[in-house]
Amino acid sequence: MSNNFVFNSKNKSKNSFFKSQRQLKVGEEIRHLISNALLRESFYDEHIKNNNITVTEVNISPDLKNAKVFVMPLGGKKKDDVLDSLNKVSGRIKKIISNNLSLRQTPKLIFKIDETFEYANKIHYILEKIKK
Repeated sequence: MSNNFVFNSKNKSKNSFFKSQRQLKVGEEIRHLISNALLRESFYDEHIKNNNITVTEVNISPDLKNAKVFVMPLGGKKKDDVLDSLNKVSGRIKKIISNNLSLRQTPKLIFKIDETFEYANKIHYILEKIKK
């Protein structure tokens, strides 16, 4: 009897599209902690204080050392000012969340504007145009 079964033991590449369960779990935990920090802490910055900021997603690298935090201020106003302010206080936010994060090393936070809302609006507009 010959066994034609071939076991492919290749691990996923680092550039894999799919995130591991660990990455997803840590990303969601960081998103929750950053949202709470922005809501409860005072950062002495007018752009952060005067805007309601939504943390939509956190993409974390496979080695859990870097995290891209996607944010959007309510109404999409003053996006650039809010983004600059968040990147300036990212060290303080990192320190705040490190107390509640059960990782050996807290990831470096890089804040980015979430463009998915604008992209969804653009698609919706195109679909409405097609309907008419």
